[in-house]
Amino acid sequence: MSNLDELSSSPQTVLEPQDEVKIVGQYYDDKTARLVRKYGPGPRIHYHVGYYPSSETPLNAHDATPDAIRRSIRLHQEGLLRYAAKIWGAEHRLSGRILDVGCGLGGGSLFWAQEYGADVTAVTNAPEHPPIVDGFARECGVDGKVRTLVCDAMHLPLDGPYDAAVAIESSGYFNRPLWFERLARVLRPGGSVCIEEVFLTRPHGADVWAEYFYTKPATVLDYAEAAQSAGFELVDDVDATSETLPFWEESAAWTKAVLDSDSSLSAVDRRQLRISLMANQALGAEWQAGGLRLGFLRFELK
Repeated sequence: MSNLDELSSSPQTVLEPQDEVKIVGQYYDDKTARLVRKYGPGPRIHYHVGYYPSSETPLNAHDATPDAIRRSIRLHQEGLLRYAAKIWGAEHRLSGRILDVGCGLGGGSLFWAQEYGADVTAVTNAPEHPPIVDGFARECGVDGKVRTLVCDAMHLPLDGPYDAAVAIESSGYFNRPLWFERLARVLRPGGSVCIEEVFLTRPHGADVWAEYFYTKPATVLDYAEAAQSAGFELVDDVDATSETLPFWEESAAWTKAVLDSDSSLSAVDRRQLRISLMANQALGAEWQAGGLRLGFLRFELK
């Protein structure tokens, strides 16, 4: 997921599946520098919301500098992965051979390798990203435990068995029935599919999401039905919508702070940031109104 500029093509454009894959890959390739600026400098760069425990005193983002806001965003993005690890029992489910499907710039792949000793295949459809992920893996000293692979998530190579697959805010772009069918062929019996994703709760929320990310969220039931057809069972479903709401405030505050403080921005950069700001505000409103749900799912292969 992203809080950066949207694609220039119309959301109403009807695309063939292969064209969708190309556009999404190009989408993420085009925004790499902006990802690094907002969520960097690395080596663990994440591209998803953050987790903010209710017991925590939030940052006063409206009075903070861009650097202070970025540090808070990064801290809570890592917090989301630590929360996921707890829910999913990462010490025994995500410590073996795993797929990180839709890996972005590899922050999650490095996390699972460094924190849990996993051997990670980091899957992306953005051709520009593997050299960056590989460089970050070397910087972290886990280049022997993280390999990158450019391919469509629905055509994962049959080089398993893997112990688990993880998808952090990436599965919304996948053809779910085909993806689960493929996963059933590459995971071992009893293996897990661990998904952190934004789910549909009402049509307006789906429209707000789609206008920015070029894919409409599905319901948990949509996932469960696709998984069941491929031989998986839903065993965990944890809601974290309220704990992730502050992300949108911080993300919008960072964008506004950059617009207010960086006089070197080009006209194009300013336009992209203004689009981002409006999208962050709209998404935060939908989060708060219950128009979108953030959840953690885990499926097991029977």
